[in-house]
Amino acid sequence: MTSAPHVRMLGLALALGAASGCAPPLPARPGSCEVTTAPSFSCGAAVNSSAAGASASADDLGLRPYACTGGARPDDAPSYQDGVPIGMVCADRGDAGGGARGYCCSHDATSCAYNPVAVCDDGTTGFRCRGANRPEAFNGALTCGNGVRTGDLIDYCCSGTPMTPGCIQSDGVGCSPRLIGWTCMGQSMPKAEQLGASKSRADYYYLLCPVATPAANPAYNNYCCYTPALVPEGGSCVQDTGVPDCQPGRFGFACYGRETPEDDYAPMRCPEAGKRGTSAEGYPATLYCCDFE
Repeated sequence: MTSAPHVRMLGLALALGAASGCAPPLPARPGSCEVTTAPSFSCGAAVNSSAAGASASADDLGLRPYACTGGARPDDAPSYQDGVPIGMVCADRGDAGGGARGYCCSHDATSCAYNPVAVCDDGTTGFRCRGANRPEAFNGALTCGNGVRTGDLIDYCCSGTPMTPGCIQSDGVGCSPRLIGWTCMGQSMPKAEQLGASKSRADYYYLLCPVATPAANPAYNNYCCYTPALVPEGGSCVQDTGVPDCQPGRFGFACYGRETPEDDYAPMRCPEAGKRGTSAEGYPATLYCCDFE
């Protein structure tokens, strides 16, 4: 096949472009945006109470309300200066009345910018940032997921409407000092961005959680999670809490390569040999059940 080298070079070019903050210009969206004072739309009600306090106002957080028609957004013209994204950070708040869509935006330009080509779930919006500040630092009406590093930049997917956290960090779970305790509703799993005041760590760490331990309330599960640094380069063992016969409190893994969880994560000890099976994502893998030491 003669097309493979071309495909690889094209992928490399796209990756380099993304890492440098450069992107081909996108066609202008139809519609327009204007600052609005309509009583039917207020950014004060959009403030994330967990981040700013229930009594905080839009003015306290420097948010400005916009009403947009068509597909326009107030922040859809970001720029890059020496590789640093520059733009407003806006939270999509849905219907603003009169056929317009409402946005709550930072007053000033920030080191985060709207990323129209981000691959995000429905209902969330992409942003790209440089530095330690996440999009929520500039706009308290946003709730963002874990950052994904692309060179010197970090990509986020954020929601402009409050999302009910499925898990809360809890010191009452009774974990060892090297593990973080969580209590989660139903099948929800802990996420690094739920670290509360320490959420900036979510961009440098992620969670490895064991098989759930049922809480006293049957609607909840408890977890004692390990927070390693980023997965070692070339590492192919990922968390899998569905490994058959892996008991609550033990760590399940699905490994796609030759290494074991002990190779990728120093505190893990896997006394039983791995078994061929299928990962939670449905791919052939070697499954392990391990203990944290």
